Amino acid sequence: MNIDVEWDNREQTIIRILFRRGWQWAELEEAIRQADTYITSVPHTVHLLIDIQEAGGVPADVITRAGNLFEQGEARTNEGQKVIVGAGMLIQAAYRAFLKVYGTQMAGRPFQFADSPEAARQMLRQM
Repeated sequence: MNIDVEWDNREQTIIRILFRRGWQWAELEEAIRQADTYITSVPHTVHLLIDIQEAGGVPADVITRAGNLFEQGEARTNEGQKVIVGAGMLIQAAYRAFLKVYGTQMAGRPFQFADSPEAARQMLRQM
């Protein structure tokens, strides 16, 4: 599998989702289910550190597929912040466009961006 989901710390307050080159949409859907299971397994807030540094880009149908993902489901009551590591300017610009289109569905589920996993962890500790 080209997407790993695991606890990032012993306190189980951060889940790290690590993408590798060659990931597929079915793997992302499974990773989302796995992260959801982790989030609901604990009573406290759980943040997501989404590391796409080694993802090798995004599939061609990203706009349609990502839009479908944003339209699905509600945030869990204990779902915390989401920080994406390694997103270039193009991905950040696409995210801003998604906000304009899917802003209502994404309310309460915003993404932030960091240059490294360490910077993301620092951001999450300050929240």
